[in-house]
Amino acid sequence: MELRPLGFGEIFDRAVTLYIRNIVPFAGIVMVLILPLSILQYVLDRSSQPQLDQMIKVLQNPAHAKVEHVPTILDSPASVAVLGILLFITYLFWPFALNAVAVGVARLYRNRRVEFRPCYEAVLARWRQIIALLFFQLFAFLAWYLAVVVIVVVIVVVVIALGAASSAFAFWFGFAAGLAGVIVMAPLLAPLGVSLIFAMYAAVIEECGVGESLRRGFVRVFNRTEFWRALLFSIAAGGVVLGGSMMLGMLGLVAAFAHQPALEAIIESLARATLAPFGVVLLAIYYFDVRIRREAFDLETSLDRLTGAQPA
Repeated sequence: MELRPLGFGEIFDRAVTLYIRNIVPFAGIVMVLILPLSILQYVLDRSSQPQLDQMIKVLQNPAHAKVEHVPTILDSPASVAVLGILLFITYLFWPFALNAVAVGVARLYRNRRVEFRPCYEAVLARWRQIIALLFFQLFAFLAWYLAVVVIVVVIVVVVIALGAASSAFAFWFGFAAGLAGVIVMAPLLAPLGVSLIFAMYAAVIEECGVGESLRRGFVRVFNRTEFWRALLFSIAAGGVVLGGSMMLGMLGLVAAFAHQPALEAIIESLARATLAPFGVVLLAIYYFDVRIRREAFDLETSLDRLTGAQPA
């Protein structure tokens, strides 16, 4: 496959082409995780069915809301436990499946087939780095969240202090400061996520250590030329994946209303099996595009090493 810089349209076009041509092996790679998640999802759907029925009853008869307790998942300790296990497995093991998909894309870039065993062998060989990067990702997003909380608290305190002198000035200051905070902090989140994913790819595909992976991930995204491009790509890719998730989610909701928890679990599993690999293929192609623009020769060398291909 030709290694050259791509426009956004070409990135999406290549992602669709590679995904459709290799949908079976990509689905097989993520199915290792999706099957146990499907079982847990089925248990969760069955246990939450009575709560859903009660919520529907209240919605159909709003007057009952004043006298009846509207149930939530927190009312069932078993459901909370299953949900906790589901989230833990997803957070801990999804990166292995998704990195295996990225390795599959790397193999396609060197004209090799997407195969289950070689993809997972490349990922499992880097399990220590993946786990370490998972903890750093959690820390990075918590730091971003805490920064947002601190900014909000500071703005509120200043507005209260200014309100004693002039309520109008305090209002406009709070509005301007809040808008500035959104403009500064919101655009940071998507490029931050992209850079952390790039760090994960650097650990697996480039076989870098944790520190070097983080450095490469941030350097490739947080620069004058790539930051805004990463933000626009995140918005576009997120819109595509979110749109597909919403469509399949509506089907799952219909199955839940029809008291078909097995069908609901199947629909949700199919959503994961189809949308997650496509999203990773998109990210992987964007990752390779960034590297092609910055380090074309080094990219070919690392891909040859990863896939076992003979250097061109």
